[in-house]
Amino acid sequence: MRSPVFFVVALVVGAVVFAASRYVENEYFFFAGYVVLQFIVLATAWNILGGYCGYVNFGSAAFFALGAYATVTIHKLYPMPIPVLMLVGGVVSGIVGFATGYLTLRLRGAFFAIATLALAVVLQTLIINWDFVGGARGAYVIRPNSFPLLGSYIQYLFGMMLLLTVISVAGARAIERSRLGYGFATIRDDELAAEASGVPTLRLKLIATTISGALMGMAGAPFPYYIGYVEPGTAFGLAYAVNSIAMPMIGGTTSWIGPVIGAILLGTVQQVATVTISSAVNLLIVGILLVDFVIIAPNGIVGLVRDRRIGSTTVEPTVFVLLYVLNLLPTIFLAKQGQAAQSIGLVFWAILFFVTYARGRMIGRVWLMVFPWIGAGLSLVPVTSETPVVSTVVLWSQGVAWLAIDPPTAVLIVSLVIQVIGMIYGAALERRTPAMTTP
Repeated sequence: MRSPVFFVVALVVGAVVFAASRYVENEYFFFAGYVVLQFIVLATAWNILGGYCGYVNFGSAAFFALGAYATVTIHKLYPMPIPVLMLVGGVVSGIVGFATGYLTLRLRGAFFAIATLALAVVLQTLIINWDFVGGARGAYVIRPNSFPLLGSYIQYLFGMMLLLTVISVAGARAIERSRLGYGFATIRDDELAAEASGVPTLRLKLIATTISGALMGMAGAPFPYYIGYVEPGTAFGLAYAVNSIAMPMIGGTTSWIGPVIGAILLGTVQQVATVTISSAVNLLIVGILLVDFVIIAPNGIVGLVRDRRIGSTTVEPTVFVLLYVLNLLPTIFLAKQGQAAQSIGLVFWAILFFVTYARGRMIGRVWLMVFPWIGAGLSLVPVTSETPVVSTVVLWSQGVAWLAIDPPTAVLIVSLVIQVIGMIYGAALERRTPAMTTP
């Protein structure tokens, strides 16, 4: 599909999504949807430099905050419409991205990543000491209660972020399939060989940093109107830097669809965690999933589906135990948070199912995946003190005064014992080899 046709199709899909979302009566849907769309833009922007060119950028939060504080500055001088603010935020962040690239892109590998991290620290220090935008105290930006034709102002912000998402995804796809994208790929694969072949690597990297920074700035421009109060700790938050990296890596960095998949997956899980548990566990969930996918699918979900091959170390006994423990611990924590949190637990049970399947297939015992199936079922099925096995555990514990437990805890104990048995059994078994026969 040609890029202009794809852009038109994406616009139509975006319009349908927006029209359908207006039938949702709960306003929180638009608040949560805005965050997920915002992460899609940030992940796509990061992937243009980090995925297409292979230059890891730890300063995503800096470009996002520049867009936000550009809005705060204009709001104090002369308030303007959101589309204008997004353009201004994109221009400011794009210029800073170009300047940063010109100064740092001669560095490579970890040195470039450290330089981008230093940029975020420097910009945050400048904002903290700039009283006009509130400094360390922060600044209030009161958004209107309504918007003409749409009603709620948050629906307007949701629509603008949806439009920016369509533009960024369509733009990333167009870049990937153009001569510019092929140039980016040569830098990622072998920059020295690309330079020797006459590829203008510095110019291409400057283009990548400018586009990436501009998109991040545009994503940050509506943020003050969304949240109502901006302070440096929020705008330069670790969550933006971590998610901008984790989402493309989990989805896949070599394709435009990878950041979209990763952002939808992680963004949705984090919003569910915010409602059911607390936003404080969001980065913990992201960190665990990032470790999982680095081991299981180094090329992300897109690479896993395309190549149909998991990481070579996943089926090793030590790695198998590590992954099992790493994903079992969150399920134990989520089990104590009530039934509403179990939807997040299903993500970790699905990973355990995949890990046991891979290990079982290697050793010739695919039925190992039954163990996480049992665990997932016990976490979802409501139980009482009359449930078989559970009732036995409850009655046994009542015989010891200090060990009295309730049915949910009994289910957790039974599930944990089953999983430990499955983990030990799966790690202890070796590859099954065909028996030798003698004539």
